[in-house]
Amino acid sequence: MKSRLITAALATSLFAGHALAAEPPAKVTTNPLRNAYYGELHLHTGMSFDAFLIGTRVFPETGYQYARGEEVEVNGKKFRRKVPLDFCAVTDHSEYLGQMYVAAQPNGPLANTIWAKSIANEPAGQRLLRMFSLSDTYGSGGEEPPELLDPAQLKTNWQRQIDAAEKAYQPGKFTTFVGYEWSSIPNGANLHRNVIFKGPKYPELPFSSVDSAIPEQLWRYLTHQRELGIDALAIPHNSNVSDGLMFSYADSKRDPIDNEYASTRQSLERLVEITQTKGTSETRPELSPDDEFANFELVNTLLTVPRQSSVHGGYVREALGRGLELEKRVGVNPFEFGLVGSSDLHTGLVSSDEKLAPGYLDNPPDVQKLLEANPSFHGVNGSNAGLAGVWAESNTRESIYDALYRRETFATSGTRLRVRLFAGFDYPGGLTKQRNWVKTAYESGVAMGSDLSGVRASGKPLRILVQAVKDPDAGNLDRIQIVKVWLEDGKAKERIFDVAWAGNRSPDAKGRVPPIGSSVDVQTATYTNDIGANELTVDWQDPTFRADQTAVYYARVLEIPTPRWSTYLAVQNNLPIPTSVPSTIQERAWTSPIYFRP
Repeated sequence: MKSRLITAALATSLFAGHALAAEPPAKVTTNPLRNAYYGELHLHTGMSFDAFLIGTRVFPETGYQYARGEEVEVNGKKFRRKVPLDFCAVTDHSEYLGQMYVAAQPNGPLANTIWAKSIANEPAGQRLLRMFSLSDTYGSGGEEPPELLDPAQLKTNWQRQIDAAEKAYQPGKFTTFVGYEWSSIPNGANLHRNVIFKGPKYPELPFSSVDSAIPEQLWRYLTHQRELGIDALAIPHNSNVSDGLMFSYADSKRDPIDNEYASTRQSLERLVEITQTKGTSETRPELSPDDEFANFELVNTLLTVPRQSSVHGGYVREALGRGLELEKRVGVNPFEFGLVGSSDLHTGLVSSDEKLAPGYLDNPPDVQKLLEANPSFHGVNGSNAGLAGVWAESNTRESIYDALYRRETFATSGTRLRVRLFAGFDYPGGLTKQRNWVKTAYESGVAMGSDLSGVRASGKPLRILVQAVKDPDAGNLDRIQIVKVWLEDGKAKERIFDVAWAGNRSPDAKGRVPPIGSSVDVQTATYTNDIGANELTVDWQDPTFRADQTAVYYARVLEIPTPRWSTYLAVQNNLPIPTSVPSTIQERAWTSPIYFRP
C-alpha cells in the first residue's frame, strides 16, 4: 500500500488558512471578587467529518477569529458577531479528525480513495455522511476504515487544532482552549463528551470512540494524561438523547456503580452541558410534574435511530438526585457537577442569537423545510445555542480553567444574563444590600459549585444569596427560582421555590408566583421591555432546611417571554408561524449547584 505519510511542505499547503492578525498583548486585569465571562466549549468546524460533509468550509482559525469579534468572510459573505465571546474551544470530532478535509484535496494522500470520490459527488457525500451516522462501527469501537486512521496524518491534523488555539489566545482579552469531542453513539444513544485541556501540554493524539466507545476507557486515557502532567476535563452533553445511559445507576458493563467508578467520574467530569441546539437536558414534565417551566426546548429523538430516547437517566435534575442516592450507597457522588451551556454548532461560526435559525448566520436555503415540524432536532424542534458562563479572576486560561474545575459556572439558553449564587450559615441579615456584599459572601460561605458542610449550621438557618442581572440586549427578568433536590428515606425528592420576582405579583397558597404576562406581538416577532426587572437580588432562607438531610440547591433565572427563533424566521420570510412549537420562549440561566452535606 502506498504510504500515506505526507511531507511537511504538503501539510503546509493542505492546511493553509487565514492567519490571525498579530496584535499587541492585552493588559491582564485581575479581580479577586471575579468577573463573569461568557464562552463556547462545544464548536465544530470543517475538521469534523460530519461538518465537512454537510458543506462547512470554516476551519478552526476562522472560527476563533469570528468568536473573538473579528469580521470574517465565508462563501463571499462577511459576518461579525454582535458581541465577542470571552473564551472558546473548538471541539472537532476526534473520530477521523480532519480526514474528510484531507480526502477532498486533489493531490492529497487520500485523493484516490473511495472517500475522495464520494466527497467530490455531493449526493454521494450526503450518503457517506449517513453511512457514518448509521454504521454499526462508527462510535461503537468496531472495525474502522484504516486509510482514515493513519497516525501520522491524524497527528498533523491534531497539531493544526493545537496551533489554531495557541495563535488565537490573547490573555486578558480572549482565551482559547484546545479540545475535541469523543463521540460514542452505541445504538443511537448519545454518550458524547467534550474534552477540554488546560494546556500548555497536550497529548500526541486525542482518544476517540474508534479507540474505545466505553466512557471508562476515555477516563482511563485522561487519568493517564494527568499522570503525564496533561490536565483535562470531560463534559458530557445531550444526556437528553442518551437513551437513559448518561446518568444510569450502572456502569458500561451494566454492573452497579461502585466507589472507584464514582470517584473517577467525579474527578474528571466536573461539568455537564445542560442546554444546546439539540435540546435542553435539565428536566421534563414527566420527571417534574410540579414544575410549570419544565417544558423548555425539549428534544428526545435518538441521533441515528428513529425512536424516542428513554427519559429516566437522561436529565440533569434527576441525576442530581441519583447522585445523592449513589453517594449514600458507595461513598462518592458520581453526578456532582457544575452546569454549562453550549452550541454544538457545525458551521464553525458560533452564534446564540435567537433571531438567527440554529446554526445559520444567513437564512438557510430551505427555510420552509427547516420550519416544518418533525420528530428530529434537525427541524423546528431544535433549539438555539446556549452559552457557558464562568466567574473568574481574569480572562486567562489558568483562571478560567480553574473556574471550570471548581464549578463556579453557570449556563444560559443563549442570553448573556449574569447570575451568581452563594450559600452559608453565617451571613448577616440584609447582606446583599451592603456595598461589598460579594466579598463577605465568599469569606463567610461558599459559591456555586461548592460543597457546604453542615458543621457550621448549629441551629442557624441556611441562607442562599442570588443576584441576577439582565442581558442589555435581551428581555427583562421575570423571576429567580431555587431548585432543591434532597434525600429523604433514601429517595430523591425535588421542590421549586419562587424566591424573587418582578412586579407586584403575589404568591398563591402553594407559594408559586403567577405568570408575568407577555409583551410579544407574534405576528411581527417583536416585544417590549415594559414588564420585568433589570436586576433581581435575594437573600433567601430555606423554610424546609434540615441540618441532618443531604440536599442540592441551584438557581434558575427566567426572562420575560420573547419570540422564539422559529417565529423570527417565519416572519422574516413571510411564512406561516409554526404551531407545533411555542411561538415564544422564556430564555433562562441555571447556576451550578451547591451541595449540602450534614
